[in-house]
Amino acid sequence: MNTVFYSLSEALRKPAFVIKLDLSDQNLEELPGQIGKLVNLQELVLGKNKIGFLPEELTGLKNLKKLVVSQNRLLEFPPLLSRMISLEHLDLRDNKIGDIPHNIRHLTQLEVLSLGWNNLRTLPPEIGQLTRLKKLDCQYNKICYLPVLLNNLVALEEINLDWNNLQTLPDEISELTCLQKLYLAENSFITVPACIGKLKQLKELNLSWNKIKKLDGLIGELSSLQHLDLHNNEIETIDEDFCCLGHLKTLVLRGNRLAALPDCFNLLESLRFLDLSENAFIEFPKILTQMVVLQHINFRFNQITNLPADIAQLPMLKELYLGANAISCLPPEVFHIKSLIYLGLTSNQLNDIIIDNPDGSSLQGLYLGDNPIHTPVSGIQKLKNLQQLTLAESIENKEEICKGLPDINVEIH
Repeated sequence: MNTVFYSLSEALRKPAFVIKLDLSDQNLEELPGQIGKLVNLQELVLGKNKIGFLPEELTGLKNLKKLVVSQNRLLEFPPLLSRMISLEHLDLRDNKIGDIPHNIRHLTQLEVLSLGWNNLRTLPPEIGQLTRLKKLDCQYNKICYLPVLLNNLVALEEINLDWNNLQTLPDEISELTCLQKLYLAENSFITVPACIGKLKQLKELNLSWNKIKKLDGLIGELSSLQHLDLHNNEIETIDEDFCCLGHLKTLVLRGNRLAALPDCFNLLESLRFLDLSENAFIEFPKILTQMVVLQHINFRFNQITNLPADIAQLPMLKELYLGANAISCLPPEVFHIKSLIYLGLTSNQLNDIIIDNPDGSSLQGLYLGDNPIHTPVSGIQKLKNLQQLTLAESIENKEEICKGLPDINVEIH
């Protein structure tokens, strides 16, 4: 028998069978007290309504484990929630809650607490008593500081504090030995908080949209880190100690002030995805040609003038984006990378293109638009897997190329 209901009236016909009730996006302004008759209810979803308060009858639902009241009109944390001690998952995102009461400490079974998109300025120390909590979401608030007792959340695996007003973290954060994901984007950090370097189980860290100027060795101590996002900071240098991240797979440094990479950068031996777009590089770092597991490289919006022929030494490279640079000469070897699927060269200073012996090429997308190429381009028809192509207006034989590729929609600009 179906245990999920989408109407309270239907659920009340078979109250004993109702395990999940989803009343989301039904323009509700209040929840009727009859909800208390659903004695076996385990999950109640009230998202995307206009509810401003919750009825007292909710406290009688002793089996309720998950309650979602996101995107409603709550002005405060409903006091009755502190008596619903069976809750394991509580979602109050996107309301107008300004404070979390001290009696939240009674919700000791909570594993997921979502408070994002509210008006919180801090969290009560008592939140540290929620020792079963695994995920804490407080993004898009106005939080200026965190309680020291947060370190008591020994089961915590994920914290999201994106888009707040944090400048520091309490040192006690380093005691969260189970923490695997930490999101701190769009805050006011000028350095990487020292306590982060002690989170040895951390796998994912986001410090984008802050004011960090240097990528120092603190992050290099995160031996389990796999994904690091630092885009849109003010980073000018990378310490050699940072290169100890042997498990790092994804590194996003878009929108910084970098002009070079350290000589030991190839020690990031697991790195597959690298985004260095919108920086200050005038040369393509040759050290990258030694990083044989790289699959995605993005250098768009730099000032690079040449690409080394050694780029062909990257046997797993699938995506290479070099648009909006000053590249005037492209080594033919780039078309010998058999794994390459997308090659972006839009808005450079290319005068000619040589596509020589591309047998076995996997190239599906080739973007050559907005370049001063005045000579005929040959060999494009040999790219048997090509699906997307943009050509410069100035290419002499562009009409011939288009006719030779009848199944491809070629763009010219």
